[in-house]
Amino acid sequence: MTQASDADRGFTLTRILNAPRADVFRAWTDPAQLDWFFSGMEQPGEQIDVDLRVGGAWRQLMVVGEDTEYVTGGIYREIVPVERLAFEWGAVGGWPLIDPAHPDATPVVTVLLNEVRGGTQTEMVFHVGIPARMSDEQAAEWSAPGMHDGWGMTIDRLVARFADA
Repeated sequence: MTQASDADRGFTLTRILNAPRADVFRAWTDPAQLDWFFSGMEQPGEQIDVDLRVGGAWRQLMVVGEDTEYVTGGIYREIVPVERLAFEWGAVGGWPLIDPAHPDATPVVTVLLNEVRGGTQTEMVFHVGIPARMSDEQAAEWSAPGMHDGWGMTIDRLVARFADA
């Protein structure tokens, strides 16, 4: 059994977005604005569902390629409008798989939105935390570069959305 350090149990990405916090918060929570989250390969015609309440779910279909598609999203743990979101990352029947009987067995994403430049820009601090319930081996698999790089590309699509704002 390998020993995982705290650094192996998650990561943080920080970006400056050229938009006020309210706009960035809506981009994370309004189904009509969540199209930035798509993998960039193809945007399916499926509806994005958002039940914006603690315990509510966000679900959307991701199409990665001709042979790969899956439902992803999250279950909200904390919602502080324009300031903070926290959600269990994944979907029931999707990827990552959320098991409603074990909500503490799923990575948790926290998005903090800090006002900068007099409110004209937002510093977004994005953190993925690997739950203590996961074994060290599972944590090492989740913390592999693929997850970090994938989230980095996803977050960069959001930054690009506001680049010319």
